[in-house]
Amino acid sequence: MAGLQQTNSEKILLSWVRQSTRNYPQVNVINFTSSWSDGLAFNALIHSHRPDLFDWNAVASQQSSVQRLDHAFNIARQRLGIEKLLDPE
Repeated sequence: MAGLQQTNSEKILLSWVRQSTRNYPQVNVINFTSSWSDGLAFNALIHSHRPDLFDWNAVASQQSSVQRLDHAFNIARQRLGIEKLLDPE
């Protein structure tokens, strides 16, 4: 049952992320691995709930995935109080 519950929880969380980022055409979250690697999903998730924190177009146009990931993690830490648990590299 624990494995089944985790699967359901993951599906619910994935559905919430997809709903939160649906207005960002560059973002297509289909899983919890590769969908996040370019940094757009992290930034879109933050921006969808707090668009006042940064300019989405400026972040989306950054060429480096590492830059976008670093941006999202720094905004989360500095402005939302969420500790940085992942390294962009």
